[in-house]
Amino acid sequence: MEETSSAVATTSSSSAGEGTDEQHQAGGAQAGAGMDTLSEGSEDEFETDGKTSTGRETEDDGQSSDDEIASDEESEEEKPPYDPSGRQTYRNACRRLGVTPAACFMKLCESEEIDMGHYGVGPKGATAIAVAMGSNTKVLRLLLNNNGLYEDGCQAICKMMEDNCYITHLDLSCNQMRAVGSMAAQKMLKNNNTLSDLTCSGNLFDDQCATHWAGAIRTTLHLKKLDLSHNEFDEEGGKVLGPAIGDNESLQELSLRWNHLRLDGAVAIAMAMGSNQMLKVLDLAWNGFANEGAAAMGEALKSNSSLEVLDLSFNRISEDGAKLLAKGIAVNESLRVLRLGSNPLATGGVSAILQAIKSNSNNIIEELRFDNITITRDLMDLLNELKTSRPKFTVTHGGLGGAEARQENDKRKDPMVLVKQYIDRANLRLVDFFNSIDKDKSMSVTKEELEIGLERAKVPMTKEQIRELVTKLDKDGDGEIDYGEFVYGAQQVTQAEREAKKKRNLEVKRRQQDEANKSQVFKQQQEEAQTAAASAKRTDA
Repeated sequence: MEETSSAVATTSSSSAGEGTDEQHQAGGAQAGAGMDTLSEGSEDEFETDGKTSTGRETEDDGQSSDDEIASDEESEEEKPPYDPSGRQTYRNACRRLGVTPAACFMKLCESEEIDMGHYGVGPKGATAIAVAMGSNTKVLRLLLNNNGLYEDGCQAICKMMEDNCYITHLDLSCNQMRAVGSMAAQKMLKNNNTLSDLTCSGNLFDDQCATHWAGAIRTTLHLKKLDLSHNEFDEEGGKVLGPAIGDNESLQELSLRWNHLRLDGAVAIAMAMGSNQMLKVLDLAWNGFANEGAAAMGEALKSNSSLEVLDLSFNRISEDGAKLLAKGIAVNESLRVLRLGSNPLATGGVSAILQAIKSNSNNIIEELRFDNITITRDLMDLLNELKTSRPKFTVTHGGLGGAEARQENDKRKDPMVLVKQYIDRANLRLVDFFNSIDKDKSMSVTKEELEIGLERAKVPMTKEQIRELVTKLDKDGDGEIDYGEFVYGAQQVTQAEREAKKKRNLEVKRRQQDEANKSQVFKQQQEEAQTAAASAKRTDA
């Protein structure tokens, strides 16, 4: 083996040594040049993967490295700084969507609240706001009511809210969200963990949308206040929403006022309060609960221990319904405010509610509202008794009704007004009435003659009012009333009536003018909203 290797080495050496002198000289020259180059670049030598590179190779690599560093520096310079307000992001989004940036948003995007109600934002404008809010860490309350956002705009806002962890209050009312918007809201509430107050009133939600909202109410764990007023939930919608409300464990305030909840739907909503032990404020005014809903609410109040404010105004609840509701009030210990105004409760219904409050020593009701409902003197006495035993107890009602109210009003009237009204009703002249009292035709009457004459004529006056009349008419203080003083008193009443009538007419004109102005403003707002919506649609197109 050693001999063979030696032979191979010798052969290789011989082969390498073969060639002409010219070849050897050329090889030497190349070697010399190579050495010179190596010598000149020796300081730049570096090892890579076990091989030695020349200075030229090093120079090329260094140039590439410098280019990469420069490129990175340029990239860092081009990358905008982080903007917690989202202002630049908003500008860029508006540019891409082809909408004009709203100066209001640009101004408020660094504050805690952005209120852009009635601003004509439109669907694309809402999309730009949603993009900006994706990076905004300042805003806590976003109010976009009455902006013509429609389904697409509301969907963009709700999509943004799925990941937003700063906004706690959101107002999307009066934006025609409809079914698409209610679906987006359901998904938003399922994924969002920060939102605590949501207003979606006046968005044309119907019974189909009730399914989406029922899902949202069931799944949300953080929402505290929800406003779904001024929508179109009907009986079927109530039947869907009711069980979801009963299952909810986070809501503390819920408004369903101004819907069409009635019959079985109203009963389902009321029954939910039997199982829900979180809601503190429930607004159901302007629906159709009627006696069936009132009865169901009465049953629910027997077991409910959380509800503090209940509004059932304008719900067509009659005396029978009030009596059934009173059965729950008689045992409930959490309710503080009860509003039953503008219901046909009648005397029996009001009495049942008051007696239920009186009989329950653990009841803590402090405010009771019977707006536009008149009461009797007996009920007034009962109210005064409750006020005596409960210092904080307040009641609002429509005043005394029926004959008692007329008598009470007559007692407060000017005595001469009562005399003048009697004379007018009897179609008498002043002189004729005075002569009927002045038996001796002296054109002057004493206090006794006046009292006898008024009693005989059955003028509705008490002795105290007669004494007041004498004091008022006896200008010279002689204890008698002559015809001239009587005429002067009647003239004062006539003048006061004319001034009162003039004042009433002016008040009527003022109210009519106010209504006309409000109508004009409303019409103008509607036109502006329609113009903004049309502009938004053209922009979208």
